[in-house]
Amino acid sequence: MKRSLLFGSVIFLLLFAAANCLFASEVAVESKIVRVTIYPDSALLTRQGSVQSVPGTYQFVFGDIIPNIDESSIRVKGEGTARARIFGAQLKKDYLSEKPAERVMQLEKEIEGLNNEKSKLNDSHNIVMQEREWLNSLKFFSQQQVPRDLITKVPQAKDIGDLLKFLDENLKANFASSYDLKLKIRELDKKIEALENELAQIQTPNKIKRTIVVDAEVLKAGSLDILVSYRVFGAAWQPMYDARAVVEKSEAELVTYGVVRQTTGEDWKDVEAILSTAKPSIGGRMPEVLSWFLSFYHPRPRLPKGLAAKGMMVADSLQMDGGVQREADWEEMPMEQAEVAYADVQQKGVSVTYKIPRKATIKSDGSDVRLPVSSQNLAAKFKYSAFPKASDFAYLAAQVTNNKELQLPAGSVSVFLGEDFVGKSAIDNIGPGETFDLFLGVDENVKVKREQLEKKVDDVIVGNIPSPNRKITFKYKVAVENYKNKKISFELFEAMPVSQDERIKVKIEQTNLEPKSKNKDYKDKPGVWRWEFEIEPQAKKEIFYTVIVEYPRNMQVEGL
Repeated sequence: MKRSLLFGSVIFLLLFAAANCLFASEVAVESKIVRVTIYPDSALLTRQGSVQSVPGTYQFVFGDIIPNIDESSIRVKGEGTARARIFGAQLKKDYLSEKPAERVMQLEKEIEGLNNEKSKLNDSHNIVMQEREWLNSLKFFSQQQVPRDLITKVPQAKDIGDLLKFLDENLKANFASSYDLKLKIRELDKKIEALENELAQIQTPNKIKRTIVVDAEVLKAGSLDILVSYRVFGAAWQPMYDARAVVEKSEAELVTYGVVRQTTGEDWKDVEAILSTAKPSIGGRMPEVLSWFLSFYHPRPRLPKGLAAKGMMVADSLQMDGGVQREADWEEMPMEQAEVAYADVQQKGVSVTYKIPRKATIKSDGSDVRLPVSSQNLAAKFKYSAFPKASDFAYLAAQVTNNKELQLPAGSVSVFLGEDFVGKSAIDNIGPGETFDLFLGVDENVKVKREQLEKKVDDVIVGNIPSPNRKITFKYKVAVENYKNKKISFELFEAMPVSQDERIKVKIEQTNLEPKSKNKDYKDKPGVWRWEFEIEPQAKKEIFYTVIVEYPRNMQVEGL
């Protein structure tokens, strides 16, 4: 008996809950975007709506949701004087097959009227252009005729003056009329395009109306602010920097901006803007580690034309020798979306966010909006760098250390020396507290020159008998000159040849200045040598070295 009563109570509660959901009151909520978190490849919008409600079960409906959103990213929360429970939110799509005939007829009539007006303006413009042709022909005739008249008779000054005045006044009026007509036609084109776009949207069959529906139960009457967030595509940001170097004070100011653009379909007006380095589109799970198998090459069978046209992948059913791993397994692995906690994107070690100090307005027209992010004054150690094999210029750089609280994403840098703009540069991704070189452009007062002094080929031995090996000797000189009025620090880079075949022998000899051992194969780059030295004002530094390459004479060496 007790079990029957318990079972009946459960069924009653389930039916009661189902009835509440079935008969929940639907309330349209007026809302606006209040916060935007912009990622490098998308954005998270937070839309806020406020309602006054009494106890009951509700479906709060947020309308006019743009099409290009990530449905899995929808989150909702609420707060206010009302006591309520929120059960979740979902995107609802309603297919509208009916067309508002009255509006269609109105738009078609307006477009027809504008096209008629445009046709009249085009006719007027054609008349103006014909008038211009006549004036130009008259001008040409006068230019030919007046010199002839000067030979046979002296034309009256008044006649020439009247003709020139007539041409001047009429040509000016003609050009003014043409400009005015073109302007009116351009404005009409904009109006016609806007009306045609609206008409196309109305006439689109099965137009989809998108809304976000929030299921909630109000337990105590009061006001309730509902915040709905979701990720949208068609938005991005990238970093941009201004670097101002003051060499006399050994300082560099680095100002960071976030350049935002969006074409999501709706403007963001007076929103709290946050820039994030997170990339939600990249899966958060590492790819599965697969074994690396080697086997003899077997040509894949060609697909019959009929099967290829139908896109049938015969190779998917063919396994490699041993039947361990199929060739298409890499492509068949499912792509998984990262489960990103949108409410907590400020996770150190995963992403960095930059909250813009004032509200921003960003239109959905793809235009760039530059938002200030940070500014820091950095102690700088200035030096010059050169790689004369690739460029004959010396590049000024400031060695600085980033703030311990800031991450600097890779981006372009506008370089200023004092208040003078000197060019563009770039930085790689810089971590908090990382020391890096901020390149500031070319200095023409520091000269770098690389010369090949000698190239000698020795492939003959005594008796004019060809040697089995060929030996080539190169002698180089690199000169650095300082025409500035102060001592400078300099780092010079050279790429020495590196053999990738044991039959090719390479020797570096007769180097008048050896770099430190840590500067050979600099930063684990084979053959890259780096010299560090200082040059006094109006002084020169020269480095000599000899490269000897020996290899079989019947072998062609790539790179020489």
